[in-house]
Amino acid sequence: MELDLDIPGPRIREEKGPKHRNGRAVSRKMKRRRLVDKKGRIHMNYDNVPDRGQLYYFSDQFTTLIEARWRYVFLIFSLAFIVSWLVFGTIWWGIYSYRKKYNDIECIEKVFSWTSAFLFSLETQTTIGYGGRQITPDCPEGVICLLIQCIIGLLISSTMLGLIFAKLSRPHRRRGTILFSRHAVIGPRDGKLFLMIRIADLRKKQLIESHIRVFLIRRYVTSEGEEIGCFRQPLPVAYDKDQDEDEKIFLFAPIVLTHEIDEESPFYDLSADDLLFADFEIVVLLEGIVEPTGMTMQARTSYVGDEIHWGHLFVDIMSYKDTSIGGGHYSVDVSRFHETFQVELPRVSAREFYKARRDESEIESVQEENSHQREQKENIDLTDASQDLARSGVSLIPNGEAGKQIAVTKL
Repeated sequence: MELDLDIPGPRIREEKGPKHRNGRAVSRKMKRRRLVDKKGRIHMNYDNVPDRGQLYYFSDQFTTLIEARWRYVFLIFSLAFIVSWLVFGTIWWGIYSYRKKYNDIECIEKVFSWTSAFLFSLETQTTIGYGGRQITPDCPEGVICLLIQCIIGLLISSTMLGLIFAKLSRPHRRRGTILFSRHAVIGPRDGKLFLMIRIADLRKKQLIESHIRVFLIRRYVTSEGEEIGCFRQPLPVAYDKDQDEDEKIFLFAPIVLTHEIDEESPFYDLSADDLLFADFEIVVLLEGIVEPTGMTMQARTSYVGDEIHWGHLFVDIMSYKDTSIGGGHYSVDVSRFHETFQVELPRVSAREFYKARRDESEIESVQEENSHQREQKENIDLTDASQDLARSGVSLIPNGEAGKQIAVTKL
């Protein structure tokens, strides 16, 4: 089934402001709805969750802590340590007071108050051991409490270290070195129309098994009347002359992703003005394996209608610098990564563009055929004239000195 993009009626068209530097008229008041922003953050909230609601996050505490901000992680572990010291300090003070009062036995040396019991709890759990306070073998409950506190302290410390390592090794920071062009462009290539997006990886250690997927997200109504608020349609993309179906890419240099606007493309019937007001979003997902850690990362971005430059192409940012050492190298001017230049392209839909090209091709073919027919006719006329001259006793022979053909009458 052919999918048509929703183009709002005249009521959505606000007053047009001044033209952008690329010649496109932009609305002053139109506010675009986005599912994914330019930094890759997903704007999606789940409301009215039944039963436990936000408690679902605590069913997977470790993942929740990994995704939490650093300040909350430090606050949680600081409270965990302080609470454990306070609880065991109170227990140690209770054991000491009970044994001292009813059995006149000192379970802990040099503990005379709750404060000194708290310090003993702190020294025990952190294994500081100043050498002044220690338990005696006269209280078996003290030995058991010491074992429990040591185990709990080790659990808290190991959990904190594991969580810090997991947070530091997350690959989400790796996507900060993946560059997407701020705007997509639509322009001609080899006589065809393409939607193009430029991507680059600033690190020399490239992603392994990196592949890219592009989706068109829009509201869609089926023929049965079902409304789909987030309808995802995959867009086939390629780069250069690559036609690999698994969409793997190698980012050793900046590449330009291309989506051909043909009969199967949802942009086939959209003109430049229609793109400004059509309600859709193009989401780009780049996934790959980070070589040093072996973890999978994902970089995301999106483009809405007014972020697509019609009749533009990306400037060339690669150059070769010849040096005396190493034989030279290729250089990429990242400061011009987002720059485009305008090309001649009618502001009509791809359907009308290809139709006009076919009409021009047909006219040219007809003109070429007419010219060929005229040449054939002229050749036939010359042949007939030569035959008439031959019958009349006149022939055409070449003059070697002048290099021309002259008529000589044979006697």
